[in-house]
Amino acid sequence: MKFGDLIAYARTGYTHWAVYTGKNEKGQDTIVQFTGEKGLHSKAGATVKQSLLESGFTVKNQWHGETAKSEAEMKANVDKVLRDGGGKYGILDNNCEHLATFIRYGKAQSLQANRALNTAADFNNEIADNFGASSFVSPNMKFK
Repeated sequence: MKFGDLIAYARTGYTHWAVYTGKNEKGQDTIVQFTGEKGLHSKAGATVKQSLLESGFTVKNQWHGETAKSEAEMKANVDKVLRDGGGKYGILDNNCEHLATFIRYGKAQSLQANRALNTAADFNNEIADNFGASSFVSPNMKFK
């Protein structure tokens, strides 16, 4: 593995994302991730933390046509989130996938959140169509 690799852990109903950050002083593989643990920069029950790599992961670097930043830029992004935190955690607008893609690509994105938001919009529009309404989703709503 290389610094900045995207690490995916399959969970029930979603994928948890982290970024590989190399070996620590004991020679153990490490990652940076949002965790449910409280910490210095804990927001809404989640904090950014450097942890040990756990088993059961896959490396998924082919992330929808994005080009990875240089290792130096990824290291700077890791340093930033470890120093400043990841911001207020939000399952749809600032989750572990947003954090991992920010570190690797410089853009915080989450395909899982986009799917959930688009599904909600499609579901609301289907309900509206069934009841003869134009839409339950405001035309001014913007989905990521």
